[in-house]
This record gives sequence, C-alpha cells and structure tokens, in this order.
Amino acid sequence: MVFGVGNLFAVLCFLPVGYLADRIGRKPLLVGTWLASTVGAAAFIPLQEWHGAFVGSALYWSGSAAVPVLSAQLATTTPRGALGRALGLVFGAYFFGNILGSPLAGPIAATIGLRGTIALAVGAFALSAALVFGITASAPIRERARFQVSRTYWTLLFITPFASVLSIVSIALFPVYLRDVAAIPLERIGIYPGLVSLGAAVLAAGNGRFADEFGPVPALIGGAGVLTAGAGLIALSGRSEPLIVVAALLLGATQAANPVLAAVVERILPPTRLALGYASYQLAFAVGFGSGGTLAGFLYEADPLLPFLVTVALALPVAALVAIVIVRIAPVAGLPPPRTLQG
Repeated sequence: MVFGVGNLFAVLCFLPVGYLADRIGRKPLLVGTWLASTVGAAAFIPLQEWHGAFVGSALYWSGSAAVPVLSAQLATTTPRGALGRALGLVFGAYFFGNILGSPLAGPIAATIGLRGTIALAVGAFALSAALVFGITASAPIRERARFQVSRTYWTLLFITPFASVLSIVSIALFPVYLRDVAAIPLERIGIYPGLVSLGAAVLAAGNGRFADEFGPVPALIGGAGVLTAGAGLIALSGRSEPLIVVAALLLGATQAANPVLAAVVERILPPTRLALGYASYQLAFAVGFGSGGTLAGFLYEADPLLPFLVTVALALPVAALVAIVIVRIAPVAGLPPPRTLQG
C-alpha cells in the first residue's frame, strides 16, 4: 500500500511537472523534484509507525517526474545525432548506482541498522540533488502553441504500456525465483540484481549508441533479441548457476529500448512542448510498468517460469510492432535511413 500510493502520486505528477517545465523552465522543476524526493527518503528515518510512510513514499516517488524533464533537457542540449548515446549513458548511470549500492546495503544495515543505512542513502541522494543545481538552465518557452502531434505519436503512446510491461514482468520476482526455484543461497541472491543492473547499464548505453549509428529499428529488434535470449536461458537453466549469471546480465536488456524510444520521441514532438510530450510518454510507460509488476505476481503464482516464458513469446513481436510505428513516422520525423553494418 505504501509504495503503491507513492507510485500513484508520481503518475499524477508527470503531466503537471511536464507542463510547468515548458512554461517556467526545466531547471526549477528538476531541482524541485530532486529535492522533494530527497526529503521523501529522509522522512523514513524518524518513522515510528507505518502510516507516516505514506507521506515519505509520495514525496520520494514524485522524483520520477524528473525523468521526462531530464529527457527534454538532454534533447535540447545534445546534438540530434548523439542523442541516443547521451540518453543511454544517463539512463545507464542510474543502474551503475544500483550496482554500487545494492551489494553494500545488506552488510551496512546489519552493522549500523536500518535507520543508519537510510540516513547514508539520503546523504548520497542529497549529493545527487546538489549536482542538479549545476545543470544548465533553459529559458521559459514564451510561445503558447497548442500541443499538436501526429496521430502516429498517439499510436506509439498507445503501444507503450504494452511494451513497458515487458520491461518489468521478467525481473519483478527474479530474486524470489532465485531463492525458491534455482535454490541460490540467500547470501548470494543480492549479487544477481546487481548483475541485471550491470547488464542494463551497459546495454542501455550501447543500444543508444547503436541506434545513433544504425537507426532505431535495428536497435529495438536487437535489444528484444537479447531480452528473449536472457529470459529463455533462465527457463532452461534449472539450477545451473553459471547459466543464471549469463541470463541475469542479458535480462538487463529490459531497459535497452528506453534511450532508443526517447530519442525517437524527441524527433516527433513540437520543440515548445518537449517536456509535456515526454511526460505523456512517461505516463504511458508508468501505466504498463505498474501493471507488469502485478501481472508478474499472477504469472509466478501459476508457474514460476511463466514470467520468463511470456517475455520469450512477446518481446520480439512487441518490438516489431513498435518498429512498424517508427518506420511510419520516419519520413515525418526526419529519422536518418539505417546504415548497413558495412557502413
């Protein structure tokens, strides 16, 4: 309930924050959302009973509204030909943070307790928020044009929740699968989310660069192929830990499409409504992401392998459907023709 309410509050923040970012400038909204999220994390430290966690959760998850604003900021400060790799590096940096923090959280909590561990995390969050003050400010957009985009953009927005389901359904209960089915010792389970994050960081950055070089369609299909391989390897691995290690790295491809699609969205949005357009896209993504976590629970309850088998069955078809939409918008959006591997 606590985290569900927090995520719901975040979803309600996307459109207002995107709208205001286009009206008054992006930097104030980036700073505001980062600070709100930091305060939300800090609110968990003095808690004595769980009802007070609703306020902290709402503030903490409101920081998610920074994602579309940050995407819009990158879109206006990065050359178009390098936008995919820039988005990939920034999105991938989040997972590098997970790689560094996740393995340390358990030992630190065992040493200094939960409150002390959260306090350390809040300190890191405050440092992150301080760095946001160094982002270049963008002038408010004075133009008051209507938010008009092509029908193909709305088609992409409609498909996005179905695609984002696949970004969570195979990893939502991955640690539970490792303990219950793969019989991984409890002390080693924490390593595997770190491996997924490592795969996500590398694949998000690499796929963004690949999209800049060869076009978004090959990047999407390639990322879906890697995800299919990872989920399929889990289904075949049984209790073979070396295979599960490889599969965990490949499951990082759940995030490989994000910088590719974000770069495509920039090309079809009106320049005066970038933040609002990205906020609409992020809202659609959040709907599918939240639904995917719930779906994973039902699938896992029926059979622990079902989340992975569903990913194997749907990753490539959904990527192909998104690719068809991208091909349709390419002439309008000015997308470059894909290069061959021979250049």
